[in-house]
Amino acid sequence: MISTPQPSTTTEEPLRGNAKRRILTTAAEVFAANGYARTTTRSLATAAGISEVTLFRHFGSKENLFAAVVDTFGGSTLAGELEAELTGSVQADLQQLGRRFIRIALERSRILRLMFFEADHFPEVAQALAQNPRQFREMLARYLDRQVAAGRLRALNTEAAAQAFWGMILAYSLVVDALKENVPGGQPPEEVVAHFVDIFIHGIILTGDAPGKE
Repeated sequence: MISTPQPSTTTEEPLRGNAKRRILTTAAEVFAANGYARTTTRSLATAAGISEVTLFRHFGSKENLFAAVVDTFGGSTLAGELEAELTGSVQADLQQLGRRFIRIALERSRILRLMFFEADHFPEVAQALAQNPRQFREMLARYLDRQVAAGRLRALNTEAAAQAFWGMILAYSLVVDALKENVPGGQPPEEVVAHFVDIFIHGIILTGDAPGKE
């Protein structure tokens, strides 16, 4: 007996306007809940209310969809938003970057922890996640280059300086999330960021002292 195909109950819509954003938001939730390995294209399509055919037509693969999620909720999109908020006041700008980054990292801590864990097993996850720190570093290095050119900062390796700044902020975010403690000294993140920025800008050597002097 030949069964008659039943009409699909999945409602599809063209990926225009907010539709693509909705799919990416839904995909982020599914990846966060299930992890990369256990997430299937079928579950992604079902959660987004589209068919697998539509998903493949617009994204090509699970790997591409994951990369699009990372880029939309981090990566170049977020780096661009943060860069647009910079005013040219170095101390204020760095504090703003630090506060925003920590807030975002804590809000998305669940998926970040899960993806960092899975990055060891899936090269495509590691590759997508690697775009975030690279784009943040490049964005901050461009900003520091402009400040050096304007005479507000001494000549320095801006890529290394950007890496040092984001390293402090990211390490703090991970510790706060893992330990559920606002370290150091129980201070709120805003105050910690202010200390980090002060250390980053002024260093810890007294003016006129040189490393190695007693």
